[in-house]
Amino acid sequence: MDVERLRRLPLFGELDHHDLSQLLRWVREVDVPDGDLMFEQGSVPHDLFVIEEGSLEIVRDGERVAMLGPGDVVGEMAVLKLERRWASASAVGHVRAVSLDTDDLASMSEQMPELADRLREIMHRRERENEASTENEA
Repeated sequence: MDVERLRRLPLFGELDHHDLSQLLRWVREVDVPDGDLMFEQGSVPHDLFVIEEGSLEIVRDGERVAMLGPGDVVGEMAVLKLERRWASASAVGHVRAVSLDTDDLASMSEQMPELADRLREIMHRRERENEASTENEA
């Protein structure tokens, strides 16, 4: 993992070199082979992820609810709300992502509150999208 790879991800793209260097302390690279689960619905969350390469199929109660790809954040809702995972995420093709665990997220939030704010914005937008989707199905 290096600063330039982080800079290419939209979540981190506006950070300066110093902040990106600090972020390297907290992130780790995750590889998920085609068809494997990144996480399972109902599991206790330990990480959120930013997809670098590949796609994730998001499935809730056996139904596909989304396909996420490069630049997308996944798993933030459970981590930020301290709730179990509301859906499963499985790799469609090989997936490479950046992971931030809950302990490091707390440290990062203290030192980079603007990044924590962006994650909360993503979470709130996704909650609104999920509510709208549920209302459309009713």
